[in-house]
Amino acid sequence: MKQITKIALSGGPSGGKSFALKKLIPELLKYGYSVYPVFESAEEILNNGFNRGTSPYEFQKAIAENQIKSERNIEKTIKDGEKAVIICDRGLMDCRVYLNDEDYEKIKKDLNMSEVDLRDRYDAVFHLDSTSSSEIAEYANSKIRVEAEHEAREINERSKRAWCGNPHYRFIPVCESFSGKFSILLNEVKAFLGIPKPLEIERKFLIEYPDTEYLLTLPCAKVHIEQHYLIGANGRYRLRKRGENGGYIYIKTVKKKISETVREEIEERISENEYNELLKKDAVMGSISKDRYCLMYNGTYYEIDIFPFWKKQAYLEVELLSEDEEIVIPEFINVIKEVTFDERYKNSRLCNNVPEEEI
Repeated sequence: MKQITKIALSGGPSGGKSFALKKLIPELLKYGYSVYPVFESAEEILNNGFNRGTSPYEFQKAIAENQIKSERNIEKTIKDGEKAVIICDRGLMDCRVYLNDEDYEKIKKDLNMSEVDLRDRYDAVFHLDSTSSSEIAEYANSKIRVEAEHEAREINERSKRAWCGNPHYRFIPVCESFSGKFSILLNEVKAFLGIPKPLEIERKFLIEYPDTEYLLTLPCAKVHIEQHYLIGANGRYRLRKRGENGGYIYIKTVKKKISETVREEIEERISENEYNELLKKDAVMGSISKDRYCLMYNGTYYEIDIFPFWKKQAYLEVELLSEDEEIVIPEFINVIKEVTFDERYKNSRLCNNVPEEEI
């Protein structure tokens, strides 16, 4: 069976994506990964003679088609059992940044893809915030960089909004030097890949029911989640169906508790058929559904869960790199209390026993 992890590097112009991709390759090779880069499709098609003077729609469609072809060609070469990482300089969802609503709907139709197909085909996305670091000399010499400074800033902001909703979306801020920025990126990528161990470190808060209409005016996306807790021949695990508007991804997760805030977590993307077969085969101990608002705010990716059984309160979760990492809650979120250490508020418990609302 192929073990493929797909990562996209996104963000505005001059964020250092291409430079970072090249630097990530030798770093991940040290840990036994086979690393397959997908370099920026826009540059590739322009170098092959594509006329940039065509419409934005035709340009983005050509980029997307080339990107899909490149990703699929790599996937075909990966061998069973190979620990492979595909790293893309931009991903399919970046087309949203450059298209109006009408053209965006058209490109989804023409590619026969949903928003989830475009965005969540990548297991993780890392947004490199725009920078003017002199260390990234190749930006200044690039043939495809035509944006003015104010346009680059706007693209950077639209990019943050476009990728909200991805299961693992992280913000890499501007630093005094690109080496500092790359160090943050490398730590985030290693944590995502489970180097040295696949750990989940998170804090959970019970909050007052948020203004969901306001959330969606920010870089934020709503996704629906159904999850089931099962027992099979190899023990307990969780199945999750995640998506929106008919587009879904399916994930099998096995967790092992290390401390109240830290768990060893192994996730595996599975097909819809595998998901349905496991639900038939193994014993379901509980199920739950919720709407998740994925919010990128001040450089942190917050997940706000709205449950059908509560009308006045909700959940906020934040994943961290370390247990002592400081958390700043957005000013428009009212925290009732932290529930990281309260077993009653675990999703697996909420399946069968819901605490009364506290407000």
